[in-house]
Amino acid sequence: KNCASCASEPRLPPVGAGGAPPHARDLTQSSELEMIANGCAQQPGPLSKSAEVCIGGVSTRLIATAYANRIFVVVSQRENLGTLISATRESATGLASGPGCYSTRVLLGRRDDEALEVYARTLVELINKSRPADLLLALNLLDSSRATFHEVMRALDAIKVW
Repeated sequence: KNCASCASEPRLPPVGAGGAPPHARDLTQSSELEMIANGCAQQPGPLSKSAEVCIGGVSTRLIATAYANRIFVVVSQRENLGTLISATRESATGLASGPGCYSTRVLLGRRDDEALEVYARTLVELINKSRPADLLLALNLLDSSRATFHEVMRALDAIKVW
């Protein structure tokens, strides 16, 4: 973010300037920079999208990352991840199609708020309409109202990676 507090933070001196650590090297004139850049281009990471939106008058950070077998979603109105919930589609033996059965499990955090599991269950169902994948959801909201739920789902639809 570009804000007044970031601009006032102390900066390290540029490499080669007085006070730079002796082990620091300036890669801007080196072929190593090109090799590093090329190496990164050859090894793409998982698809990830993020956004910061206002939900219920509160700044909300959204991150969605698609791994090969799982989608990781973060929805936070605070500076931490909050409750971590796993949601999976249970395989029904003998049934090739159908609505499916989903299970949720709180891995870390609040176990007393069923609304958090509603988020996970709804989201894993939406994901599995597009592709089979489990969900790992980190959720930290100030409000668990129906309006907040709908706003969060609408915002996640805008950054979906599934």
